[in-house]
This record gives sequence, C-alpha cells and structure tokens, in this order.
Amino acid sequence: MNISSPQPELQARLTVIEPYLNAIAIFIMATIFLFWDASRAVYVLLSLAALVFLVKYRPQMPRDHRLYSWPIIAYVGATVLSLLANDIPDGGVNRVTSRFLLLLIAIPLVSVFYLSFDSKRNIWMKYAVGCIVMGLLALVDILLLDKSRAGGGHNEVAFGCIALAMTSIVIASYYRFNQIRYGKAIFLLAILMGVCAMVLSGTRTSWVAGIVILLITMFFYLDRYSLFKRVLFTLVLMGGIAIVSSSLPRVQERFAEGIDMVTPYLTGEEQTEYNAFSHRVEVWKLGWQAGLENKIFGFGPGSTKRVINEYARQNPQITRLQGINHIHNQFLQTFAMTGLVGLFSFLALIVCHLWIFTKYLRRQYSLEVRCLALAGLLLLASYLVQSIPGAPFYGKQYLMMYGFASATIWGCLLGALRESESAGTPTGPS
Repeated sequence: MNISSPQPELQARLTVIEPYLNAIAIFIMATIFLFWDASRAVYVLLSLAALVFLVKYRPQMPRDHRLYSWPIIAYVGATVLSLLANDIPDGGVNRVTSRFLLLLIAIPLVSVFYLSFDSKRNIWMKYAVGCIVMGLLALVDILLLDKSRAGGGHNEVAFGCIALAMTSIVIASYYRFNQIRYGKAIFLLAILMGVCAMVLSGTRTSWVAGIVILLITMFFYLDRYSLFKRVLFTLVLMGGIAIVSSSLPRVQERFAEGIDMVTPYLTGEEQTEYNAFSHRVEVWKLGWQAGLENKIFGFGPGSTKRVINEYARQNPQITRLQGINHIHNQFLQTFAMTGLVGLFSFLALIVCHLWIFTKYLRRQYSLEVRCLALAGLLLLASYLVQSIPGAPFYGKQYLMMYGFASATIWGCLLGALRESESAGTPTGPS
C-alpha cells in the first residue's frame, strides 16, 4: 500500500495545531458522560473544522480510506431514505440529525489525524484519561451516591458499553505507553479504572463482551507462543478474573439473575415471570414482524417507540413493553427501522471496518500499525457483541463514541503506515 507524504505546507500547519488537537480529543473523551452536551458540541465543531480543512486543502487520502468512509455514508444515507419513504414522524428528523449524523461527521476527522500523526507523541492518552474519568464516576455513584449500578448520571448500559470500548482501545496501547515515563503506571491505572466502570455498571453484556475482548487481546500479545500456550495462558487469566469478580456481591447477584432468566428457555419450562430476558424475546419478535411488514425501507427513524407501544397495546400480556426506546438487537432494530436497504448497508459497514482493521494485524506490518489495528478491531468487537442484546449503533453516545474512536484510530493507523514507508520499514504488500 503506497501512501504519499502530505505537502510541506500542510505538514507545517498540522504540526502547529497537533497539541491543541490532542487536548480537544482528551476533552471529548473525558466529558462524554460528565458533560455530554459540551462533549458532543466540541466533537461537532471539530468535525466541521476538519471538513473545512478538507475542502480547502483537498489532501490525497489512501485508497483504503474508501472502505472506511463509503459504508458509513451508505448506512446514514439508508436511514435518510427510510425517513423520506415514510410519513416523517415527530422526532424523525431529530433522530437523524442528533444521532446518525454523529457517525457521518466522523469521516473528515480521519484526514486531520492522519496528516497530523506523530509517533513520538502519545496518541492514546485521550482514551486513558477517558477510562480514568469513567472509573471515578463509577466510584462516586456506588460509594458516595449509594446507587446500585453506576451510570455516570446516564443510562447504566450505555455507561458500561462505552467503558468497555475505551478500555478495549487502551488495552492495545501497551507498546506505546511502555516507551514513556510513568507510561506503565498510566496504562495500568487506565485499565483498572475502565474495568471498574464496566463492572460497577452492572451490565452483563459488557462483561460477556469483555471476555471476547480478552480472548482477542491474549492471542495478539502472545502470538510468539504456540496455540496451546496461548489458550492455556488465556484460560488461566480468565479463571483468575472470574475468581476475583465472583467475590463481589453485585456481580454474584447479576449473574444469578441472568441464570434464572435464561433457565426456563433452556429447559422448555413455561415462562411465567416478566424479566429482562423475556422482555427482549418479546421485543425481538416485534422487531422481526415490523421488519417483514416494511421490508424495503422499514418504518423509519423516530417511530420505534410508537411501533413498540402499538404492539404492546395489541398484546395486553406484554404491556410492560410500553415506553421501550429500541428493539434490543442492533440487527433487528436496523431491519425494522430502515428495512433491507438499511440492514445491508449496516452489514457492509461492519464487514468493511472489520476488514480494514484485521488486514493490518499481520506481522509484516510495524508494531505501531498492528497495535492501532488491534485497537480498531477491539472497538468493533465490543460493539458487535453488544449488538445482540442491545442497539449500540442507535444511541447518541454510542454513535459518537464509535464515530470519534474509529476515525481517530483509523487516521492514526494510516499515519503510522505513512511513517513506516518514509522510514523504509516494510509495511506489507501494496
């Protein structure tokens, strides 16, 4: 893959603004729950500034960048088509502008982080700071505010999901933190605080996703060992984490609840009690039926709550579904809301982003490139696992987190490739 160096004028300008860019990125990640409106506003302004930069200078981007950009454009475009194809509901336009555009406007950020990339600076600090802040928020919720689950003043599930996403990215940063003063201490503190936020959120899905993240990470970091040793090391580490976690009363309680909810479905017993799992089963049925009734463009963004309420009124035995905001499965949510057009565009986004990150995990690339590729893969994996019982590509904070994180990681990865080629380091096939 041949990547051309940026023009000297661009490089000089971006070298000047790069420290400010990092400071802005740290603010966005540190305040995503603490001051959500401010964090989102800064993110939007940064993306608009990047768009102006693109229009003015028109930097040449690597060919692989298309695999990042076009699937996002298609996914957001399918959502807009769904909106236009239906009677535009109250809140439909707001859903598109306040949520899905957060994913779209991430695209200009790639060019800025690509052109300003400097391997001598610690590009991971924003995520480490984000993990530390989220861990502190979780401890405040549990120890000072005496809450049963940590949410940072927001939804506990979203809090746990984004804590996992940030922690997953930091996990991939050991190589870089190991090279700076106090780097190991910062790395360990960020991981511990991120895990603390994830565990105290009480979000079982994040815990399961954390196991998947751990498996992928162990196989990456231990790739110099045989498959048997990697499996053995992973099992030992997972066992240790399970033993420590099981001593926490809240973890014991949440897992016991989960087993009680799933057991009737596994044993064939009649489900007589309403719980989180039976709630999901019913709303999944609703999502499938709604999708079949509107196969091409779905019922449109902004109508999810109305459709669920109508379904609940028609089925009195599940009236507790009233008030639910999404279908608790990203694939069914996308199918029901935007039809086959939206579902195929969403699957294209997942496949393309999975490809661009896994492609650069191969050992012929530099360690810098591989660590950034691992970060992107772990971010996507955390979202995919949580897409089964939830809809992380539907909520505002989820979409902003994925848009910002994936754009910065992908831009820095392209920048690392450029530096490797400039230094004459092998970067794999063209």
